[in-house]
Amino acid sequence: MEDITPLNLEDSPKLFGMRYDQLVAVTISLIASTQFYSLMNPIIIGTHDLRLYISIFFGLIGPLYCLATLNHSASHWETLLNFYAGSSIYIPGPDPNPTRFLLEEKLPEFVE
Repeated sequence: MEDITPLNLEDSPKLFGMRYDQLVAVTISLIASTQFYSLMNPIIIGTHDLRLYISIFFGLIGPLYCLATLNHSASHWETLLNFYAGSSIYIPGPDPNPTRFLLEEKLPEFVE
């Protein structure tokens, strides 16, 4: 029997329910946290070992990235960075939407 499942190429490929960028982020954060914990000497503050909390923080960076990119692709962040950090040149000219201002608006009067 032939598979007649439609191939939706607009969908992102997924593995374990995550996109590949999310899966890589989780894997790298878990590897980094375990390596940090095993390679560091104990950092004792009071009666607690601080490297445990730091490695838990490193391990949670990947799942937090997955939650932040849940409804967007990885290129969404590149678009946001380009919008806020990219250079833009604004050329002055007439207002493209002249109906946005009220012509009969009563302006407040300021008295000194």
